[in-house]
Amino acid sequence: MEKLKNLWDDKLWFKILVIVVILALSYWFGIIAILLGFILFIYAIVTVIRKYIFKKNTRFKVRYILLSFLALTIMGGYGYAQTHPEEMEQSRIRQQETKKAAETKKDENAKKAAKAKKAEDAKKAAKAKKVEDAKKAEAAKQAEAAKQAEAARQAEAAKQAEAAKQAEAAKQAEVARQAEAAKQAEAARQAEAARQAEAAKQAEAAKQAEAAKQAEAARQAEAAAQAQAAAQTEQNGNSSGYTRDANGRWHRSNGQFASKKEIAAAGLVW
Repeated sequence: MEKLKNLWDDKLWFKILVIVVILALSYWFGIIAILLGFILFIYAIVTVIRKYIFKKNTRFKVRYILLSFLALTIMGGYGYAQTHPEEMEQSRIRQQETKKAAETKKDENAKKAAKAKKAEDAKKAAKAKKVEDAKKAEAAKQAEAAKQAEAARQAEAAKQAEAAKQAEAAKQAEVARQAEAAKQAEAARQAEAARQAEAAKQAEAAKQAEAAKQAEAARQAEAAAQAQAAAQTEQNGNSSGYTRDANGRWHRSNGQFASKKEIAAAGLVW
């Protein structure tokens, strides 16, 4: 082993030979090469973790490990494809079938998803319709309640208006009754006043008639007294030479008017 290490370190041809042998083996044993390539890839990841996270020295550099991984994987895959064409064809067919099955499954899943989405949309639409119907029913219920409330309010308003109308009619009837009573009372008062006025008038007429009667009696008595006095005066006048005319004026015996003094001196009444 020490000799091989020395050859690897000192001899370039040995490195080239080892690389060629490894590539040849990778070509002929593709599966093994690919497996080794994945092992090297995992080792490269472990090396990176040890170097940059745990800060430990590594024996091999990461870039060489990755290059080895790429070389083994590419050569192993190419060699396996060239040495096992039937398996590659079967693998290709299997891949196509797998792809087709995956596409079919994908289409089925898409159809199922579309169907499920359609069913979900129909369910949502039914639910939305149900909610909308419930909203409409609630709105109709509220509208009916509002309509009934409005009808009740209008009925109450009509009832109150009718009560107010009846109260107003009763008030007007009471006012008319009171007016009629006042009118009747006024008519009775006026009738009583007229009766009293008529009684007073009749009393006044009777009084005036009595006064007129008494005045007439007094006048007649006065006239009789005056006539008597005139007769007496006439008689006296005739004896004294004075005469009295129809107007009550005194005249001398010669027909001239006599003065008051003359009449008084004669003892006559003017």
